[in-house]
Amino acid sequence: MLREVTLSENNFLLIFSDAVLLYEAAAACENTDLNSAMAKSAVLFVNYAIEAAANSFLESIELTKALREKIDKFTTIEKYDFVLQWHTNHHLDAGDSDVQAVKNLIKNRNAMVHPKVVNRSISVETETGEDGTVSHTAVNKNLKKGTDPKSKLLSNDPELYTHKDAKAALQVMTSFLNAFVHWWGIDFKVAENFLFQTWDGSINARQVMFRPNQILTLIRNNDFLNIQFIGIYGMLKNDEKPA
Repeated sequence: MLREVTLSENNFLLIFSDAVLLYEAAAACENTDLNSAMAKSAVLFVNYAIEAAANSFLESIELTKALREKIDKFTTIEKYDFVLQWHTNHHLDAGDSDVQAVKNLIKNRNAMVHPKVVNRSISVETETGEDGTVSHTAVNKNLKKGTDPKSKLLSNDPELYTHKDAKAALQVMTSFLNAFVHWWGIDFKVAENFLFQTWDGSINARQVMFRPNQILTLIRNNDFLNIQFIGIYGMLKNDEKPA
């Protein structure tokens, strides 16, 4: 039987699962520099997923061309606020911990993708090893007595990301989206119609589309992700929700 169907393309799930895969790769990597590079990439992908979700939720609103062009210039948080106001007549609570955490995550992302040259004064201790190797170590004179005043002096990035930072970023995102869907007053089956690829060809089944590896990646890490804003269990054969 040949028939025409409508497919709604959406990359949120792809970006989200890729962020988790990058976290897994970083966690399994013992090379410090490579671990850091993959962790930073994971954090960036988390931010991409947050933006993708905001744009996806905007599809719940029928917008004129002029209004859509205006909203496209909104910040990510402003987009979430617009959606929430439209459906509930309530603003995002600027003082909420989930909102604050996402704002900080976006701020860190902006610092990574829009880097600026910053000059600052630091104290450096220079030492020569027995083999003649010269090392330079930053010294923090403001630390409390009894703590190690030295830290590695990194040439490009003063804050060395690790897989722990990637994990924390993922938790910030899922916690915020869990809360946002709750504030909106919809359940995960409604939310996933905006966040998954969908099509109108299903009969007596959910209209969402996905790749098995995407769902398996999320299930594999859901002990710390705690995903509630979309359904991930019961979508594949032999997958069971942990007790």
